[in-house]
Amino acid sequence: MINDYLVYFQSLPPELTTALLASLPITELRAALPIALTFFDLNPYVAYVSSVIGNLAPLAFIYAILPRLITGATERIPALDKAMNQWFEKLEKQYGENYSKWGAFFLLLFVAIPLPGSGIWTGTVLAILFNVKRELAIPYLTMGVMIAGLLVLGLTQGVFAGLQLL
Repeated sequence: MINDYLVYFQSLPPELTTALLASLPITELRAALPIALTFFDLNPYVAYVSSVIGNLAPLAFIYAILPRLITGATERIPALDKAMNQWFEKLEKQYGENYSKWGAFFLLLFVAIPLPGSGIWTGTVLAILFNVKRELAIPYLTMGVMIAGLLVLGLTQGVFAGLQLL
């Protein structure tokens, strides 16, 4: 599947292709960065910056669209609205103001760990669903992406160095 994307994006500059691959929910930074280093032979710094910028692009899109979709769904489905309100009230009672602050920190950890399904797309959806304040969530999500990029870069560079020893 990734080869299909690469063929489609082949006519674009490698930095832009890397950013586009990083913005897709299927590849995100976790695949885009190694592809940039191996397939496009980009400088590690350029590959990192292109991947991080591309991976952060969906953040604004998700924040612009998902809250509206949730509002529309809760207006049309009263049972969903009631269930979500009860859920948020329970979270607020249980955790109070600390919930939003620590929720943002756990988002950082969630996004920073470079595992499949733990990227910016899922992290942003979780921030919206768990009602983490946007002014806290966005910086923490951004830091998570940057940390994930450094981890993926380090792992990728380490694997390449190890393979050269063979």
